[in-house]
Amino acid sequence: MSGFGSVRRWFSTNGPEILTWTIVAVTWVLSYLSYFRRAGLFFYDSRYYMAYSFLFGGASQQEARDRTAEFAAQYHIPMPDAASTFGWGLVQPRVVLPTLSAPFVDLFGPFGLAVIPAVATIIFTIIVTRILMKRYGNLAAVATMVMANASVRIVVLMTGMLTESLSALWTLLALLLAWRYIRSPRWTLLLLMAVVTIVSAFTRQATLIMAGAFVGAWLLGMLTTLRWRSPWMWPAIVVGATAVIVQVVQTALFPFSQTDQFLRMTGTTSLGEALTRVPGLGFHLFVLDVNQFIREDQILLLMFFLSVGALFLFWKREEAHLLFGAMVAIGLYNITNGSATGFRYAIPGLVFFLLILAKLFQSTARTLPLRPRDGIPTDA
Repeated sequence: MSGFGSVRRWFSTNGPEILTWTIVAVTWVLSYLSYFRRAGLFFYDSRYYMAYSFLFGGASQQEARDRTAEFAAQYHIPMPDAASTFGWGLVQPRVVLPTLSAPFVDLFGPFGLAVIPAVATIIFTIIVTRILMKRYGNLAAVATMVMANASVRIVVLMTGMLTESLSALWTLLALLLAWRYIRSPRWTLLLLMAVVTIVSAFTRQATLIMAGAFVGAWLLGMLTTLRWRSPWMWPAIVVGATAVIVQVVQTALFPFSQTDQFLRMTGTTSLGEALTRVPGLGFHLFVLDVNQFIREDQILLLMFFLSVGALFLFWKREEAHLLFGAMVAIGLYNITNGSATGFRYAIPGLVFFLLILAKLFQSTARTLPLRPRDGIPTDA
C-alpha cells in the first residue's frame, strides 16, 4: 500500500506536467501523420536540397540531379538541368540541411530528406513547450502548442523537406543563449550566438529575423523603460552585425541580387521608384496571405491576429518587442521577394509568435474562490 500511495502522490504532483506533455505530443503526432498521409513532404525547393544531399553523399552532379528528377516526377515538379540545379546563387549557401541529411538520404533514399526537418521540429516543440510551461504555466502552454500543432501551414512548413524547421530551431537556440547572457553576461555566450547566427545563415538566408527581434528588444526596451542601458544591447549588436556581415559575404560569393528581384516584382527599373510602391505591394501581399489563411488555415489566421493584438496589448513587455522586431524583418524579406508566402517567411521567427500568444492566454487565467461547502463560486 505504501508503494501504491507513493505512486499516487507522484502522479498527483506531476500529473499536470504529464498531461501537458501528452496533449502536446498527441496533437503533434496526429497533425504530422494526417499531413503526411494527405499531402506528402516534397516541394519545389526540396528538389535543390535533395540534389545537394545526393551530391554530398558522393554522387556526381548529373547523377544527383537525375535521381532527384526521378523522385520529383511523381509530384509533377520539373527538375532543372545540373548546371542550374547546382549553380543558383540563392540556394548554393544553404548547405546545412543537405549536409545533415546526406547520411539519411544515403540510408533511406529520397525520403531520408524528411528526417532532419522532423527531428528539428520535435526538438523545437519540446524546448518551446518547456519554455512556455515555465514562463506562463501549463494551461497557456497547452493552448499555444495545440494551436500551433493544429495549423496546417505551420505543420507543413516545419516538417516538409525544407529548411524552415532548422531555421526556426536556430532562432530558438539564439534566444536561449541571449536569455542566458542577460542572466549571466559572458563573452562566450555572445560568441555562441554569433556561431548560431552563421549556421542559421547557411541554413537559409533569414538571419535578419532573429537580428530584428533582438534589436527590437534592445531599442523598444529602452524606449519603454526610458533607460539607456539595456540587457539586450550586446546580443542585438552581435547577432545583428553577424547577420549583416554573413549576408554580404554570401551575396559576394554566391551572386543573387535581391534588389533585382525587388525591381522585377514591382515592375520598375529603379530602386527609388520601387520604394514608392512598397505600401501598395505590402498591402496586396497581406491581403493575399490573409485570404489564403481564410481558405486553408483558419487556425493560423487566428494565431496571427491574436499575436498582433497581443503585441499592442502588452507593448511594454519583452515578448512584444521581440515580435515587433521580427515582424519588421519578415516584412522586409516578404516585400523584397515580392510575392505572398503564406507565413513561410515567418517560420524562422515562429517562437516569437508563440511567446506572445502564451502570454495572452496566461493573462486570461483567473482562479475563482469556492464556497467551503457547495463549491459554488462566491461571485456567482
